[in-house]
Amino acid sequence: MKIATLNKGKETKYLNQYPLVNEDDIYQHDHLKEGDLFHLVTEDNRYIATAYVGRQHKGLGWVLSYDQNEDINTPFFVKLFKQALEEREYYRNIEGTNAYRLFNAEGDGVGGLTIDNYNGHLLIQWYSRGMYKFRYNVIEAIQQVFDFSSIYEKMRFKDSEYTGGHVLGDTPEFPIVIEENFTFYNVYLDDGLMTGIFLDQKEVRKKLRDQFSEGRKILNLFSYTGAFSVVAAKHAKHTTSVDLANRSRALTEENFGLNAIDPKSQYIYVMDTFDFYNYAARHGKEYDTIVIDPPSFARNKKKTFSVQKNYDDLINGALEVLAPNGSLLLCTNSSVFPLKSFKNVIKSTLENAGVEYEIKEVMGLPKDFKTHPHYKPSKYLKAVFINIKH
Repeated sequence: MKIATLNKGKETKYLNQYPLVNEDDIYQHDHLKEGDLFHLVTEDNRYIATAYVGRQHKGLGWVLSYDQNEDINTPFFVKLFKQALEEREYYRNIEGTNAYRLFNAEGDGVGGLTIDNYNGHLLIQWYSRGMYKFRYNVIEAIQQVFDFSSIYEKMRFKDSEYTGGHVLGDTPEFPIVIEENFTFYNVYLDDGLMTGIFLDQKEVRKKLRDQFSEGRKILNLFSYTGAFSVVAAKHAKHTTSVDLANRSRALTEENFGLNAIDPKSQYIYVMDTFDFYNYAARHGKEYDTIVIDPPSFARNKKKTFSVQKNYDDLINGALEVLAPNGSLLLCTNSSVFPLKSFKNVIKSTLENAGVEYEIKEVMGLPKDFKTHPHYKPSKYLKAVFINIKH
């Protein structure tokens, strides 16, 4: 077993079970290669943890165990998968939902690895080349613990010529249809990094439907496949979905059709969000609920967007087309944009705009996206519902 010695004074956070091993905390690490297991030790050679090399975020790798004698092998993954499955008993028995996360990286004990269940079709996502080196053990353990019709995988790390594909079981025709909160969505496990749905937003979508949709005109920005629009449409007056990607229109129309909603009864625009704001303002359009769920970073021909630098522009643009006493749903999945900072941006933007507002609800990840108690970035999702009084 290789050894990584911590620089003096760096041991405290790891003794407190911080899971991401930072390169700067280690005295020397050029002997460590992707996929290597190593013991993390203090300068006086005291054992702290067993970790693996899998470069991700700003880390060298992730802690796997605090037992010096524990082997990292198939039984290790079986143990963790069984525990994860037990903790998701709720989702195995709930009506109206058959897609959820089975294993959530560092939250369940293995940073760099997630497993999602899409109605019996499992998707493994590998977030580093180092984690991928444990592929045999992980797949063996999945077969011992989880029921499945098929297994697919996606590579989430750079410099991989192979992006993913079918691993085991049936080869279904895509899209497969999943159900979430009694609403249906198309899912693709064989098409690039995206699947067609972000499972971490399931509770936020339900809240939008149940409390912010009835009889309202809803604007869904960065709409992707229209999930927020689709869940709200049967309660709303109408929905408007806006996304810059050309393929978003067809994917959104298909999701409406799955739920017996005529796509022609809704509005879909393939446009940049800021261009749409200008268009809507020029035509006197107003919306009762506006959903803003942007990527953390985006670039098109005209501009670069970053949630930390430009979220205030999104809020100000929305205020121009928000109906009197309307609501905003403001989301970000940026792990480097903490909730406190996000709320500060929201508050300062609204106060500078001179509007009265009330924060109605602040939501994070659902239970199946288990977080790590000593690693704040694992709580990456923030969703804030706000009522604007004007």
